Amino acid sequence: MFTVYHSNQIDVLKSLLVQLIKFDPIENPFEKEQILVQSPGMSQWLKMALAEEFGIAANIDFPLPATFIWDRFVQVLDDVPTRSAFNKEAMTWKIMHLLPEHLTDPDFAPLAQYLTDDQDASKRYQLAEKIADIYDGYLVYRPEWIASWEAGLPVFELEDEQPWQPKLWQALYDHTVALGQSPYHRANLYEHFIDVLANNQDVKAQGLSQLPKRLFVFGISSLPPRYLDALKALGEHIDVHLMFTNPCRFYWGEVRDRKYLAKLAAAKRKQLNDLDAFADSQQWQEGEWEMAPQLKGDVEANVDDELHLSEVGNSLLASMGKLGRDNLYLLSQLESNEIEAFVDVDRATLLGNLQADILNLEEHQDDTLLLSSSHKPAIVADDTSLSVHVCHSPMREVEVLHDNLLAMFDRNPDLKPRDIIVMVADINAYSPAIQAVFGNASGERYIPFSISDRTADKESPLLNAFNQLLQLPDLRCTSSEVLELLEVPAIMARFDISEHEFSLLRAWVEEAQIRWGIDNQTASEFDLPEFGQNSWMFGISRMLAGYAVSEQAGLLMVGEESISPYEQTQGMQAETAGKLAQFIDKLAHYRKVLNHTMTIEKWQQAINQLVDDFLPWILKVRSLLNRYAILCRHLVTSYWMRDTTRHWRRASCASTSLISFLARASVSAFWQDKSISVP
Repeated sequence: MFTVYHSNQIDVLKSLLVQLIKFDPIENPFEKEQILVQSPGMSQWLKMALAEEFGIAANIDFPLPATFIWDRFVQVLDDVPTRSAFNKEAMTWKIMHLLPEHLTDPDFAPLAQYLTDDQDASKRYQLAEKIADIYDGYLVYRPEWIASWEAGLPVFELEDEQPWQPKLWQALYDHTVALGQSPYHRANLYEHFIDVLANNQDVKAQGLSQLPKRLFVFGISSLPPRYLDALKALGEHIDVHLMFTNPCRFYWGEVRDRKYLAKLAAAKRKQLNDLDAFADSQQWQEGEWEMAPQLKGDVEANVDDELHLSEVGNSLLASMGKLGRDNLYLLSQLESNEIEAFVDVDRATLLGNLQADILNLEEHQDDTLLLSSSHKPAIVADDTSLSVHVCHSPMREVEVLHDNLLAMFDRNPDLKPRDIIVMVADINAYSPAIQAVFGNASGERYIPFSISDRTADKESPLLNAFNQLLQLPDLRCTSSEVLELLEVPAIMARFDISEHEFSLLRAWVEEAQIRWGIDNQTASEFDLPEFGQNSWMFGISRMLAGYAVSEQAGLLMVGEESISPYEQTQGMQAETAGKLAQFIDKLAHYRKVLNHTMTIEKWQQAINQLVDDFLPWILKVRSLLNRYAILCRHLVTSYWMRDTTRHWRRASCASTSLISFLARASVSAFWQDKSISVP
């Protein structure tokens, strides 16, 4: 059964979910609850909420919609691969391979023009990546276009625009099949999947029996139409509970904002004026007057009568709720059970008034009453339920947020950090500012925090450093970029640089006037004249010269350049300058190596060597994990063959102890650079 729950409060939907789980537990304790969410942040919040209700939240899966539905394809249908051959990464490389042979086609002229002067194929890769992203969107939101292209039929919505798209898609499809890969993709699987579920025919053995007992869809504001169709088809066999956060208790799937209505009115007004002018000219042919639309009064009356300009509903909901409006419209087209659990909102605050107006689809705006506010609700002067802060930078935004949170905790002692969630449009852009402000606060100003939904490279300093190293040929190698890379603890340990030495190096880089570029060749790579001054090699030369002679010796000739010795590196500190020189030499080497075209085997060798030169700890851990896997396999196999609970428990304990040992040993090896022996 497919059931949609509507509520204007997510806590109410959470309570409904809890009650459904509590009063109808899954019979098999090893079967996982399936809850579709839109992001890891929502899953984390839901885990904490469920743990508060049940005391523990375990054995729950929080897949993303696309992943869950594809897994159901694999379960129910035959010959469906675990991962589609038409995923974005695979399509990118295939399109990159196919593009050159199609560029002579006149329909591909725009692409051919873009790909001129592309000696290293970087533009071709970027273009292929963008096209793959577009096709991926078509697979989800325009599956009928894909079906038409594969059938050799035109897509009337596109008319004659972008004629290369169907040709390239057909070539991509044929190339995938020629490679022996599955021809299935999301566009051609949905219809088959829905038909199979509807008719119970051609179902893979035990396909339907492997479906989960029930499915919850929680906190997802919008789903593509085909996703909803698939979930509706699943609802014929299992219980599907879709928890929809609906801000309005009335149907608002067709509300339109004033800006959109103004555009429609302008177009309609022009049409009616042209019709009126044509009627006055008396140029009608015989029989045309009876067939022409007749005006009822003046033009404005006809526009208002047809478009109902005064019936906006709630302008805020109409203008900012377009995504939810479209989703509500799609849900209304499905035959489903609907349960409404709306909660009235107290109008005591500004935010409460806005929420209540949206909930009841009311509008207090009246453009005819501009000189008076008597028709508007009264708000107390110290109302802080909704505030807007205008800040000049993300850093300042986070600082204002931190100050306001401290004030909120001071006003309300019962408020806890876990009760607060901060929504950000691009969390990766704000992560450095959040770490700087919240992470460096001390004493009573410190607020416990965590950052969710960051990409893997932003989450892990090691992975971020590895990505930066791979991008060396494209970097200007500014002083800040290189120092940020050197500051990664694993790289500092690799070059034996301590925290104190790094602070010295930062000061030396500034005083030696190092700005950007590895050497004089870096500038030429960015179409600038060769100029070695203020480069890293220039600064390193000054530091090493300062070890040999003092600044009083005057300028020294190094090659064809004159440099002034930087004497702060004299004495015992010269070793620190040598460590920096070694690091810069490695960067210069790999900047050249990674800028060459190589085979896959050569790339593998180069990247492994790069990791060994900058992040050897990764290789050490990889070796440890391989040894751990072999040992665990041996332990589990030897104990599992004995059919006793006691021996199985001993195997589990042994594995746990081994994990603990390897974790401690790995950290110790990282900081002490010692070899590890496994007992």
